[in-house]
Amino acid sequence: MPNTPAETVRVTIDGHTISVPKGTLLIEAARRVGAMIPHFCYHPKLKPDANCRMCLVEVEKMPKLQTACSTPVTEGMSVRTATTVVNDAHKSVLEFILANHPLDCPVCDQGGKCDLQDFSHQYTATTSRFAETKRIFQKEYFSPLIETQMNRCVQCLRCVRYCDEVMDVKALAPVGRGTMTEIKHFGAHPLDCEFCGGCVQICPVGAITSRLSMYEYRPWMLKRAETICGYCGDGCQLTVQTKDNELIEVNSAYGAGRNNGDLCAKGFFGFHATSHPERLTHPLIRKNGTLVQTTWEEALEFIAEQASGIKQAHGGQAFGGLITGRCTNEELYLFQKFMRLTLGTNHLDSSARYGQMNSAQAMRRVQGTHRWTVTFEDLEAADVLLLVGTNITETNPITGLAIKEAVKKRQATLITVESLRPAIGTISNIANLSQHHFCVSPTLFRTAILGLQKAVVEQNLVTADLTQLRSPFVTAVTARLQTLPWQDIQAATGSGQEAYVAAAQALATGKRVVVVTGQGLLRSDQGYAGAMNLLDLLLLLGKLDQPGCGLAPLTEENNDQGAIEMGAVAEFLPGPVETGDRAGRDRVLDIWKEAPPATEGVALVEMLARAKSGQIKAMFIVGENPLASLPAPLEVRESLDALDLLVCQELFLTDTAALAHVVLPVCSSLEKDGTFTNTEGLVQAVRQTVEPVGEARPDWEIFSALSELLGAPLDYSDSREILKEIRSLIPGYGSLGPAPLPVKVDRAAIDRYLSQGFERDLAERYQMPRTPSRPDGTVQIELVQSLFHSGKLSTKSKGLIQIEGRSSLRISPRDATRFALVDGNRVRLSNSQGEVTAEVKVADRVPEGHAWFPDHFSQEVNNLFACVIDTETKVPYIRTTSVSMVKVS
Repeated sequence: MPNTPAETVRVTIDGHTISVPKGTLLIEAARRVGAMIPHFCYHPKLKPDANCRMCLVEVEKMPKLQTACSTPVTEGMSVRTATTVVNDAHKSVLEFILANHPLDCPVCDQGGKCDLQDFSHQYTATTSRFAETKRIFQKEYFSPLIETQMNRCVQCLRCVRYCDEVMDVKALAPVGRGTMTEIKHFGAHPLDCEFCGGCVQICPVGAITSRLSMYEYRPWMLKRAETICGYCGDGCQLTVQTKDNELIEVNSAYGAGRNNGDLCAKGFFGFHATSHPERLTHPLIRKNGTLVQTTWEEALEFIAEQASGIKQAHGGQAFGGLITGRCTNEELYLFQKFMRLTLGTNHLDSSARYGQMNSAQAMRRVQGTHRWTVTFEDLEAADVLLLVGTNITETNPITGLAIKEAVKKRQATLITVESLRPAIGTISNIANLSQHHFCVSPTLFRTAILGLQKAVVEQNLVTADLTQLRSPFVTAVTARLQTLPWQDIQAATGSGQEAYVAAAQALATGKRVVVVTGQGLLRSDQGYAGAMNLLDLLLLLGKLDQPGCGLAPLTEENNDQGAIEMGAVAEFLPGPVETGDRAGRDRVLDIWKEAPPATEGVALVEMLARAKSGQIKAMFIVGENPLASLPAPLEVRESLDALDLLVCQELFLTDTAALAHVVLPVCSSLEKDGTFTNTEGLVQAVRQTVEPVGEARPDWEIFSALSELLGAPLDYSDSREILKEIRSLIPGYGSLGPAPLPVKVDRAAIDRYLSQGFERDLAERYQMPRTPSRPDGTVQIELVQSLFHSGKLSTKSKGLIQIEGRSSLRISPRDATRFALVDGNRVRLSNSQGEVTAEVKVADRVPEGHAWFPDHFSQEVNNLFACVIDTETKVPYIRTTSVSMVKVS
């Protein structure tokens, strides 16, 4: 859809005439000519409020001074921002504010970066006409992470408005009247909210500050560096502030990065994981059955000697590799190159295998690219948004803000297929904003998608072009959908034909339609089939290849997208291209000067099976912890114990690392340079902000050093040299950067799929998923993500542990009544796999018959899960299972 040029108006500000878009606020227009109008309540993310009166200006032909933050410019308007009258007004407002402001700048954390302090130096007289006693609010405990000093508050209400308008949390409110107004939370208990830190960042004075860095700094003492958050796939830009190589504070400025200054709890309060005292600081080697400290030289030489012997005796197929999607692109690339060239095997995998491979393979098959063909801006500008299995606030909170903005500010239609009940809670619930909500179990997400498709074909909403040009596809899909009775769909999902028809009509009438899917679908049984059905839905509606439309899968780990592009999976070489693709192999050969192995590699679960049977003798595991991540039936411990050589590169001594023959300490993302690729497909620079702890090294340096000792050197001077090679190898990669053009759908790929490619697995994809039975006394337990944690790394952050420090099983109020449970009770969960006990927490948003357990504390609960392997993508499905639940004393 072409962009229509915005209507402009001409305005003169302090003698400078400029043209600005119609509707621009005066305060924003003034900035364009370099006139900085003082203000407190104004913020570009918030609706005008004009409550502080600090931004008064003179407007020609208006008898009174006007607030610049709420006055839109008009054609021919003439404005003066610094006359005697205006300056006197600013002084009067400041005098009024300072009448009640404490003189505690020397101990205030905002000192040196305080708007009130700056404006006072600029405008205020040295005396005050006010003689009243200053107000004094009694100090109260606000929360473990956020400190308040309401005596300093200037009542701008930025924090309240941000919490409401941007976050949709509504955790704060003004209490009292006049000068006795103070900002409070609800209830006689500490603040319980999303802890995004937005109120801390947006406060113009020192009324709301972070407890994690109180009294530790002044702004001029800090060293600052911009980098990318290492927690989730949103790829937020951070400004990391340090003093004497210690992490002091993290924030993000308006206009910076894809997050535009917004952060979540992990980004704002989770930075201390890097400096946790349990960090590995020296290499460890196993001697007499015990891991002991050693030197880098001894550790690397031992690995090289053992690996050389294994390769000589058994060949390259005796090796396997596993790497985390939290590594940089450069490290992921060099790891797969190390495995393929130095060791000679395609047996390698990454955390992308846990779910992201489902969406990548589906998108490559249908639209010819694994990347989004939309951007965050398209999410904000969408007419209709369909969310499937995202629980987006807790999994990808900053992407969730784009969805909220589209719905709240631009009135987009929101359709949600989620395992969520609409409910008011301390964490915002995307289902509350939905106009068409389907509360569905993760095992039945695909049933709801089939219901939407069935409504599309039965209501004749299929685009006419597709019906005319690709009638075999439409006929085949329609025939399959007609065999699915509405009664069965309603029995499985709880929603009838009318609800699906209404949602389908909304999808069909939208001009800019984006489908967002999360790990709730991609990591549940038949996640690949579900992704394929969503692509079919967009094709039927004629939306897949239209501007502003597309499928947007969300990644869980911050660089799962990069792991696939760098070829850190068995099926793909960098690009990604199939390992058997002739042109792709020729391009790799041209750059590497050596061909990668031709033998087919195996994915994670098969790798572990081969390790147990003795076919794989050695494994290199980088940042992954399969012993804690995979369920007991896969016998991970037995597989790892059978290896002749297990090398782990880790930040901490994990369960898996404790079994290793050698453990190597590595740098965190704050201690190295490189790039991350966010869920949107944007490649962003990661910059070192602190020196590595102890003897930790970047992962890429370790791969390079080992390759030298193994006689197949991969020699690079720094990460930039690796990135240069990546750009030469992957077509179009060099064009990516701060503002890449979105990837376009490959029409040839769509044509191949619509002509006959759809036939391969059509019958399987258009069968109704089996509705799991739920006998009395049982619930369906699901592994879920928490807003306050990402993987196990965040559990090392002292800030996040203060918010959520232990696991709890979240159950619905109805199930709490059924099992006679209240918060804090313990229950025994059991099935044929085993049993565990867990503490219960009642949550209104949990559907009846379901129980959620946070994945970040799931080691014991993992023993209850079986594992189903997707035949197409080799993804292990381990997220849901049925258990009996009994209250224990």
